[in-house]
Amino acid sequence: MKQNDFEAYKKAVKLRYEEEKNGNYSSFLWQPSRANLRKLCVERLKENPSSDDLNSFKIFIGFEFKPENSNKLKDETDRFRTIENFLKGSSDSNDVEVINLAAILVDFTPRPYLKFVKSCKDEIDTIGVNFLEKEEPKTVKTPPVLPEKNLSTKKKLIIGLLGFTALFSIGYTAKDLVLPTKECMQWQSDHYVLVDCQSENNGLFASSPIIPYDENAVALHKLMVCDTTTFFEGGKAIIWYCKVGRLPEFFDGPGLHPITGKALRPVTNYIIGKYVKK
Repeated sequence: MKQNDFEAYKKAVKLRYEEEKNGNYSSFLWQPSRANLRKLCVERLKENPSSDDLNSFKIFIGFEFKPENSNKLKDETDRFRTIENFLKGSSDSNDVEVINLAAILVDFTPRPYLKFVKSCKDEIDTIGVNFLEKEEPKTVKTPPVLPEKNLSTKKKLIIGLLGFTALFSIGYTAKDLVLPTKECMQWQSDHYVLVDCQSENNGLFASSPIIPYDENAVALHKLMVCDTTTFFEGGKAIIWYCKVGRLPEFFDGPGLHPITGKALRPVTNYIIGKYVKK
């Protein structure tokens, strides 16, 4: 297994994770705990039980996947710790089976690793042949730079893989290139604050996890509401809420509760009447 190929595979899986956090399974991936990843694994394999995915599951967990084995899988929850740490960026992994299962959870294709490498090699060979056929004798041409929006996801990965090969040849390390320190954020009191990803939790806000920066979530603010607050515009809710304990907390936009991870819901007249006007 070539290290630069594997680093490219890991980077591609992490990029897909950032996309899927806002997808249909965001409730599992926004805060990818071991329990959430275990539940998501069941959903993914029930949805698309391909032979490659089932084989990756069996190698990683140690037994075959069957929907009726969900209780048995609960005993293996701690196995998802390495995937949790990998997706959160708190630690890396050089175990190909860990990354293969992570690829299933974030629905990255092509997977598993061997298919990814073969797909990249086929693309590189095709690009090389096409370039040689078009090259005129004794003429040096610079291939045109394609606009970013016209590059397919696969070609972006190929270009990234070629870049890895070139950079490795001059002595850079894959870890520094593929996994740079990302800007992170932490919920503090009533809004998100940008923090260093490697910093430890502030004691005052220890219950708030440090998470990767998300441009959609960073604008979220917790609100203090009263009976004169405007809750609707044009018949649509402009305030969202989530119950914490027995009482609701209110926010100025949709998303996930920054502490509990539960989905925020549009406020209703029932909630206003019961908890605000009361």
